[in-house]
Parts: sequence; structure tokens; C-alpha cells
Amino acid sequence: MTTNPQHDPPEPIPATDSGEEDVEQLWEEIDAGHRLVDPPPDLPPPLTVTAPLLLQVEQLSWESLEHLIVALAREVEGAVRSRLYGRNGQKQHGIDVVGYCHDGSLTVYQAKRWKRFTADALSDAVRMYVEGTRPFDATRFVLVTTAYTSDTAVEDRLHQLRTEHHPLDIELWGRQQLSDLLFPQRALVDRFFGRATADGFCTDGPDPATQHPHTVVGSPIRDFTDPFALEVHPVIEAEGREPGDRLPPLPAYISREHDLRVGHLIARATAEQSALAVLVGDSSTGKTRACWEAIQALPGDWRLWYPIAPSPAEALLNGVLSVGPRTVVWLDEIEPYLASPQLGEQAAAALRELLKDPTRGPVVVLGTAWPEHWERLTLPPASGAPDAHREARLLLGGHSVLVPRSFDEPALLEARRAAHEDRRLAEALHRVGDGRIVQYLSAAFALMERYTTAPAPAQAVIHAAMDARRIGCSGALPRTLLELAAVGYLTDDEWSALREGWFDQTLSALQQSCRGATSPLSLVRPRPGQAVHAEPHFRLADYLDHHGRSSRATGPAAASLWSALPEHGQRNDLVGLAWEARNRGHFRYSFQLHLRADAAGIEGTAWLAGDLMERAEQPQEALGWYQRAVESRDEGAYANLVELSEAFGQKDKVVDQLTRLAEDKDELALSWVVELTADSRSTDETISWLGGLADRGDAAAAREAGEKLQQQGRLAEALEFYRRAALSGDAPAIRQSVGMVWNTDGPDRALAWLNELAQEGATDLMVTANTLAQAGRSAEALSAFKRAADAGHDTAFGVGADLAVECEGLEQAATWLEPFATAGRPFASAAYLEILMEAERSDDALRWCLETERRVDMAVLHTAVEMLVASGRQDEALRWLGSLAEQGHVFALWRMAGLSEQLGRVDEAVSRAKKLAKQGHTSALYLTAFLTARQANGEEAISWYRKAILAGEPFAIAEMVDLLKEIGRHDEGDRLRKYGLEADGQIARDL
Repeated sequence: MTTNPQHDPPEPIPATDSGEEDVEQLWEEIDAGHRLVDPPPDLPPPLTVTAPLLLQVEQLSWESLEHLIVALAREVEGAVRSRLYGRNGQKQHGIDVVGYCHDGSLTVYQAKRWKRFTADALSDAVRMYVEGTRPFDATRFVLVTTAYTSDTAVEDRLHQLRTEHHPLDIELWGRQQLSDLLFPQRALVDRFFGRATADGFCTDGPDPATQHPHTVVGSPIRDFTDPFALEVHPVIEAEGREPGDRLPPLPAYISREHDLRVGHLIARATAEQSALAVLVGDSSTGKTRACWEAIQALPGDWRLWYPIAPSPAEALLNGVLSVGPRTVVWLDEIEPYLASPQLGEQAAAALRELLKDPTRGPVVVLGTAWPEHWERLTLPPASGAPDAHREARLLLGGHSVLVPRSFDEPALLEARRAAHEDRRLAEALHRVGDGRIVQYLSAAFALMERYTTAPAPAQAVIHAAMDARRIGCSGALPRTLLELAAVGYLTDDEWSALREGWFDQTLSALQQSCRGATSPLSLVRPRPGQAVHAEPHFRLADYLDHHGRSSRATGPAAASLWSALPEHGQRNDLVGLAWEARNRGHFRYSFQLHLRADAAGIEGTAWLAGDLMERAEQPQEALGWYQRAVESRDEGAYANLVELSEAFGQKDKVVDQLTRLAEDKDELALSWVVELTADSRSTDETISWLGGLADRGDAAAAREAGEKLQQQGRLAEALEFYRRAALSGDAPAIRQSVGMVWNTDGPDRALAWLNELAQEGATDLMVTANTLAQAGRSAEALSAFKRAADAGHDTAFGVGADLAVECEGLEQAATWLEPFATAGRPFASAAYLEILMEAERSDDALRWCLETERRVDMAVLHTAVEMLVASGRQDEALRWLGSLAEQGHVFALWRMAGLSEQLGRVDEAVSRAKKLAKQGHTSALYLTAFLTARQANGEEAISWYRKAILAGEPFAIAEMVDLLKEIGRHDEGDRLRKYGLEADGQIARDL
């Protein structure tokens, strides 16, 4: 562990006769009076999450991390003696702390700072230790980092290194492992993280006793005899059933192709290999029943854990560390576990750790998901958009099992055989002609009939529940919310005809089951451990929920629902609902929901409030909300705050605020302070301030200081600051320092500099690959690009593909890229298709693009359309784009319109867009508005824009504003920009 050589120059080290350093001068005994036994010099900010899974170890200062490692060695691992190897400012051969155990064995603890830990970083650290000067014979080497280490490549490399260097015991302690070690050590957590964090991490949530490593969650799987307790849908009662008829709770199970896949995973688990499967399909297609049937093959000594209370994500995080071997983790409807704004990514990371930890396996994680929820969790974000589900995507990728809507012929044949013993199956086969047997058995058809023929009050309650769900309400809907909202779904005549007690009577009727199976609404009964609601809550039947999301997608929700939500919406839904209201143009309801969230102490809407106030031309109120948003580190608010503060002469006040945040390691605030004080501070003053922050372990400050010094031509000083930033895990510092060295000393020195950083633990595969490529070392560069691609760097496929062609030829390059392209990596798709075209394999390229299971990204879409059009197959291109648009592919929808216009078939494009809008595609509303505006049909376009906004297409707001002004309706345009729309689509007049 080193300090900054610029401020603490290393003392000269005397050499021995053999040229080796005098080893004894490198030892420091860590006795009772040593600085590393004292309390840490500073504490990180307290945790803000209740019952968190992970400690904020990445926020420890470098000095505090030194103290923590010594404490872990002495107080947790029981070292009877410990020594520090190396001096401040002296390169330590990869050794930091040496612990001596009772039996005389030695453990070496080495710590480095990585922002992102990679397999190459692990190899470099182990190599430096093994090949370095070792004045003792350690049996165990522990590499400590505050970064996440949950990566398959890292796990594989660790296993490889353990094999190569046996009998040396190599361990890796990342953020998860450090948190696990510290969980039972309340005194250490209190000392290094503060009392508030210790209270939240060590005691809140489950009783710490239940988290003891010898106490596991779940119950023996043999105790689960009721499939309905695990959310398997009940089935209909047979028509003409006699009183003495005794049918089993579920009809005979008809195995299909997806069952074989799940069965293979279960077989893997019984062979001691952990497995994950998520069954993806529409509501009532048999997903949960398939999971139930699969676990029947597990031995009776397995356990099953179904985390539910207090909420799915919280329950999973609270108990996942206590999942023991031979356990099924049951995640029916996986979206609430992984899409939770505050906890979803932690839950996904925890599941990845569980599945990769061989000491906790085998485990089986079984989940179910609707297709739209699966896409939300697994599709990469648009370019420049925040990646809200990265951990979920890494967890779920490649683990979907598609459950089809209908039985195929083999399944129907098997069902006919089983129908001789079960009248329910016989009835389903007789009544259903399209193979949707499961839907009929689970009463989905009966539900739809009940819904479509329901009296007006019942339909009003169902519509209120459908709309509440599709705009973002959780599954449990409060009684008062439904009652207040339902009023807006009744006509005046229907309302006048109601009698006293109508709502209770309607609720009672809607809770009656359909032929003994499910009911349109069901009362939510809190399970043991769940909070009891102050009033009854109700859940809409899954099938009706799914139907409402498609059938009502393009219509507005009633004003009565929006009015009831601020007061009666669930607390955890408020942030999402506030943004949903804003995206639908309901600025007043959005602000009301924000105020309710703010009063409840929930962050995430302050920037939204500032934006709404700024639109309404209330800049002082906007400024206040932007300041609040910046305090919450909302990245979208900084530029707005700076712009408004300068306009109102409050720049100095905002600089003070940003300076305080910057000194608390807020990187964005730091860059703004440097920019805003450029005219008022000298360069030396700025560098001095940044240097002080860098001395406290702020990597971003070190990089900013390097940039300033580089601009001044003080390159040696700049390089040292860049080095400090890089060693603290700041990847941009590696890139910038390499560029500076290249420009001043050439490629060989730049590559040598990269190697020096790597030896000290700072690596960046993409910088290395690009530098090697620019230096003309193509083979080495290609190898680096391939490692980067394996590690998840999508940009590796650009230059990497060109080098693959250069070094290996077109066919070999295509072979390398094809698996990545098939897995849905868009940059790989573009490179793969370009190589196929260059190899004159255009037919193969087109065939690959049009394969049924292909995930169609922009490269696939563009290539396929261009090739079809070039070969005169324009109609085929339009049909293909139309089929993708019907599946919800927005880019295909717009490309279809563009191609139609290109072919002079504008009316056809408008007609297609209107047809898709009627089918429930909200993007088609926006497209229709855009196309009709292009045709100079202003009034009709405004009508379509209005519909698009109400359906949740936020970009339509600005376009409708411009169009209103273009046709001379300036007042309406200004009001729309300021206040948005009312729930009925009229332009609002105030907030």
C-alpha cells in the first residue's frame, strides 16, 4: 500500500551485496501501538438502504482499507502476529500484510483499488506475487478489492490460477465477500462504517440469528404438497360434475418441449451443478405449473424457499445469504424481484453470486415472466440511456425457456389420451379449437366471458384496476383507490342508477370464482411476516391484467384514477407513477405525486419537480428543487441547476454547494466546480484544491488535476496524478495518460506505461487493445480485443473485426463474431454482417437476419431491408417489417414507414400505422401523428399527437407544441408546454 510519491518521496533503500533490497528494512511489526491498529482515520457516508445486502466498502478511503485488512487478519481470522511488508512510497512486490496463525502458517493479504475488477487484473496480481521477492513461505494468498468480483471470467480464472499454483491457496475478497465477513462482526462494522450503518446492516431486517451460516432458509421440499401455495393457477370444475366425482386438484400434466429443457436443468442440479431457468410466456400458459412439475423430480432432502415478505425484492435480499446447498429458490413472477428501483439490481447481483459460489451449491433458481417483463429486464438500454438493469441482464441472459401459448400436435395427442380419465381435459379439447388448452383449464376464457358480460359497475371496477396496473401500480390495489377511481369509468346515467352499497356488492361479486378456479378480483391476505394493510387490498386476475395492458394500451386512464393516486397509491409506487404521469402529459398529477413522495422521504422526483416548475415559468421554485435533486446525486439536475443559478445571480451559492459535494467524492460536482471557477481561480489554486482531494483518496480529483497540469505543460506532474487516479480504479485516467505519453514519447513508451500500470493493478483492456492497434502490433491487439469482447466490451467488435480480417481472414473473423452476434450483441451483429457482405455471402447474411429466433437490432434491420430492396423484394421487406412492428419492434415500425415513403406509398404508410395503433401499439399513435403532420393535415395530426401523449409517448409533447404554434394556435402551444394535458386530453390551464 503506497501513498503519493509526489508528497511523500520514498527513502533510499540500501542494497545487499547480491543487489537485492535489504528485506528486513521492509518489515514493520504491527503491534499494539502501530498506526494500523488505531481507529480508521475517516468513515464513509452511512448506508441509505434498510437491511442492505452489501456494505459500501468501495467508499472506504485507502487508509481506512489498510486498517480494515489488519483488523480482519487479527480479529476475524485470528492471526497471532501481523507484519506490514513494504514502506510508504516503496513498491511492495504485491505484498501488504502478512498474518501468522497459531500453527505457524502464513497468510498474505494484498489490497489494490479497482473500479472494475477483471480476470486479467486477477492474473496480474497473482503473477506479481508469485514472481516477486518472497522472504517467507506463505501457504495462502488473499487478494482484496472493494470492487464487485461477480464475473464468470473472473471465477474461471481464479479456478485456473488455483490449479496452476497449487498448493498455494488463492482467495479473492471482493465487495460481496467483505460484506459476508463483516456481517456477524457488528463491532468492526461500527468501527469502520459508523453506528448508523452497523444498525442497518447488522440488525435491521431479519433477526441476525436467522442469518447464521448454519441456519438456512426454506423448508423441506417434501413438505410442499399444495401447488396452489406456490401460485399454480387453480383449474375449472368439470361441467356436469356429480357430487361423488373425485378429481385430483390438477389434471394430468401434458409434457411439452419446454418441460424437457427444465428437466435437463433439474438433472444438472441433482448432479451437483447450480442452475437457473426463467419460463417466459403469456399469462395462463402453464409457466408455474411447469416449474411445479419439474421440482417433483428432486430428492426429498432438497429445500424450497419462496421469498415474499415484506416485499419480494426485500425478502430475497434479506435471506439470500442463508440459502444453503440443495435449495430451490422459487421466484414466481420474477419482475418484482429484479425490477425494483431501489433493490432490483442488488437482488440480481446476489443471485449471480449465489449461482457462482460452489460452496453454496447446488441450487436451482426457478422463475416465471411475461414477455414484456422479460424484455424490460434483458434488453440493452438505448445509446446514452442509463443502464437500469445491467445486473439483471447479466443474470438472466441465456436462461429463458419459452412457454408457447398453444399445444402443438404431439401435446394435443397426449391430452386426448389423458382426457379419458379427466373430464376437464375432455371439455377443454372439445371447446378449444386453437390449442389454448391451459388457458381454458385455468378459467382464462371464463374470466374473459365474465368480464365482457359484466354489468357496468363491475366493468368500471375492473377497468380501474386494469388502468392502475398498466400505469405502474403494484399488484395489491387498495380498496379506497378502486372505489374512487371506478366512478370515472361510469357514465352519468350509470352513476345515477347506482344504489347505496353498490361498491361493496360489486366487490363481493367480483371475488366469486369462475367455475371453481380464479376470480376477477381476489382479496390479498398478508402472509406471516408481511405488514397488515390498514384497509383491504385486492389483486386483479393475471389474465385480465395481461389483457388490459394490450386492449387498453392506447387509451387514457380516467381523471378519477389520477386524482386518487397521490393520496391512496402505494408508497413504493409513487416515484414511478410521478414519472408516468409526466410522460403522459399530466403535469399537475405528476407534481402532486412528487409532493407525496417527497413528504414520505422518497428520493427520485426532485429533478422532475424542478423541470415541471421551470416549464411553468416558476424558476425560483425550480432552482430549489434542482438543488434538492443535486443533493441526491441526480445526474440530470446538475446542468439545470448551473444554468438557472447563473441566470438568477446565484452562481456563488451553487458553487459552494457543488464544492461541498465534490469534497464528498461527487465526481460530477467536481467537474462542474472546476469549470465554474475557471475564471475566478488561478490554475495553481485549482490544482492545489484538487491535489488535496486526491490525497484523501478521490480518484476523480486526481484525474482532474492531471488534466489541468497537462494543459499547463507540466507533464511529469500530470502523469503522477494520472497514475494515482488509475490505481484507484479510474479508467478514464488510464486512457488520458496513455494518450499524453503517446503524444510526447511515442508508442513504445505508451505501451511501457500501460505495462507499468498493469503491474500495479490498473488495467483497461480496451485502452490496451486500441494502443496496440495504433502501434501496428495487430496480432497482440486482436488478442486484447477478443479478451475485451469476452469481458462484455461491445465496442471491441469495431476495430477488433477489422484486425480479425487482417490477421485471420474473412471466414475466421466471421466464425469469431457469429456467436456474439447470435447472442444479440448489436456491435457484433453489425461487424458480422459487414464481413459476410465483404466475403460475398450476401445470401447467408440475409438468411441469418431473417431467422425466426433472431433478435433484431438496428444492424440486422438495416442490412436485411437494404438487401431485400436491392434485390427488388420491397413488398417482402414491408411484410417483414410489419410483422416485427406487430411484435412491438419500434425501429421496425418507423423503418416500415420510411420505406413506404421512399417507394412513394405514403398513404399506405399512414394506413399501416393507424391499423397498428388500433391493435394497441402506442408508438404507432406517435408515428401516425408524425406522418399526418408531414402531409400538412394539421388538425388531424394534433388529434393523433394528443392520443399519443395520453398513451405515454413523451416525445410527442414537444412536437405537438411546435405544430400548434405552426398553425397559429400559439396560446394553446404555450399552455401545453407549461401545464400539459388534463386526463381527458384537454390542454391544461395551470398546475
